Amino acid sequence: MPTKDDAMELSRIPNLFPGLDKPLAIVDIETTGGSAGRDRITEIGIVEVDADGVREWSTFINPQVPIPRTIQSLTGITDDMVADAPLFEEVAKDIITRLEGKTFVAHNVRFDYGFIRNAFASLGYPLKLELLCTVKLSRALYPEHKRHSLETLIDRFNIATDARHRALADARATYQFMCAAQKDKSPEDFMAAVQQQTRRPSLPPGLSATALDELPTCAGVYYFFGENDSLLYIGKSINIRKRVMSHFTGDKASEKAMAMCQQIRHIETQTTTGELSALLLESNEIKSKQPLYNRRLRRLSTLYTIQLREDPSGLLWPRVTKAQDASRGLKMYGLFPSVKKAKSALNDCAKSNGLCDHVLVNFGESNSKKSYADISHSPCMGKQLHRCRGLCTGEFNFLQHNVLLMEALGALALQAWPYDGPVALLENQITPDAATQYTVFLVDNWCVLQQHQGEGPITARGVQEMLKSTEAELPMLDRDLYRYLVKVVLQGAYGIEIIALTD
Repeated sequence: MPTKDDAMELSRIPNLFPGLDKPLAIVDIETTGGSAGRDRITEIGIVEVDADGVREWSTFINPQVPIPRTIQSLTGITDDMVADAPLFEEVAKDIITRLEGKTFVAHNVRFDYGFIRNAFASLGYPLKLELLCTVKLSRALYPEHKRHSLETLIDRFNIATDARHRALADARATYQFMCAAQKDKSPEDFMAAVQQQTRRPSLPPGLSATALDELPTCAGVYYFFGENDSLLYIGKSINIRKRVMSHFTGDKASEKAMAMCQQIRHIETQTTTGELSALLLESNEIKSKQPLYNRRLRRLSTLYTIQLREDPSGLLWPRVTKAQDASRGLKMYGLFPSVKKAKSALNDCAKSNGLCDHVLVNFGESNSKKSYADISHSPCMGKQLHRCRGLCTGEFNFLQHNVLLMEALGALALQAWPYDGPVALLENQITPDAATQYTVFLVDNWCVLQQHQGEGPITARGVQEMLKSTEAELPMLDRDLYRYLVKVVLQGAYGIEIIALTD
C-alpha cells in the first residue's frame, strides 16, 4: 500500500495514468442540495493535469438562494461567504477553459457533471465531455473492499487533506487517490479499469454525435427511427440513456442488431414514472406501431391459462380459461397465446406422463360438467396406444392420476394471487422540479385493469376515489408483466406502494 509520501511525490508528476490519453480536469463542487435540476452550485474546485504540470483553481459561486442549515453544517459554507461571490455566468468562461478538451474526473462524476452541465445548459451552452468516475475506478481496482467513498479512500491511502466537503480539497484528494492507485496497481490493471469507463460507444454513422447526451437517465420508452422516419425498434428501460448506449457497445451483438444500428438516424424517448408504466407503454406501443425489428406481439387480452377443477369424486380436470377470467384462489398453469396452445401443452403432458386422454385431450365446453363416472371403463386413445396408465379402465386410480397431473403441470405453475380482490399499485417518481408524478394501477389476479396518471401528492383515500371514477380498461397481462408483478406484489419493489382497496 503506498504511503502518504509516495502519493505526494506522484502528485508532482503529471499525466502518469495508463489508459487516459487526454489531459484531466479533476473537479469537485459544493451545492445547496442533491438535485441538479433544483439546487445550485456554491463552490467549484478544479485540478488540471496535463503536459505542463498540475494546476489548481477554485471559486465560490453565489447560488442566489439560501443555503440550507444542514448543508452549511456539512460544508462550512455559509450564506455570508457566498453573498459577494460571482454568479455562475460570471465565471462560466473561466470554468469552460479549464474543462474543454479534457477528461472530466470526479468522485461520483454524475453528480458533479450533472450540476455543471445543467448550469451551462441554462446559459444555452451544451456541455459534452468524456467522463471518468473515481468511485467506479476504485471499485474496479479494489473489488475486495465494500466501501469506496472519498472519506474511505482518504483513510485507506493515508491521503493528506486540510479540509473535507470543500471543493478544492476534495478535488485534490481525488487526484491523490488516482496517483496512489496508479502506483499501487500494474499499468495493465489500471488501464483496464479506466477503459471500462472511457470506452465510447460506436455510434451509427447516421446518428448525431450529441444524440446520446440528450437522452434522459430515468425510466421510460425509447424509439429508434431510420430513413424517412421509419420506426425500427421500441425498447424500455429504467435508465433510457444507459440502455440505448448498450445497443452500440455490445461486443456480441447479433447480425440483426448490427444491421438495425446501422440504419438508425434519430432517437425519440417518452419518460414514465417507473418500470411498471414503462413495461406497459412499451408493450402497447409495439402492438400498435409494429416496429420493423421488434418481435410481433399479440394483444394482451388473448392470453389463456390452465386451472384444475375437482369433480364430486375428487378427480382433477384441466380447464382452459382466459387469464383475466381465472378463478381466484385456484392455481394458474402457464400463459398461452391461444386455447390451441394450451390444449397442446395438455396433450404433451398426457403423452409424456401416462395420463388419460379423456381428461387431458378429449375435452371441450362440456368438460366442465364431466366427472370420473363419465370416463370409467371407456378406454381412451392413449390406452389403446399403450401410453395411458389406465385411469379410464380402472387400472390406475384417480388419486394417483391427480398427483401425476399436478407434477406434470408443476413447471408451468404461476404464483397464486395473494389477495381476495384487486389492489392498487402506486408508482411514484420525484421529478427534478420537486413535483411528484405518479401512476396508479388497479391490479387483480396479475392483470392490470386500470391505470391513471397524475401529479402532486396523493393519499390512499384519493387513490380509491380516483379508481372508482375511472372507467375500466381491457385487462392487461403478458409474461414480462406477470414476472414484474410477482416481484412487486410478493417481494416489494422500490418506488411502488401497495394500497388495499376497501368497499
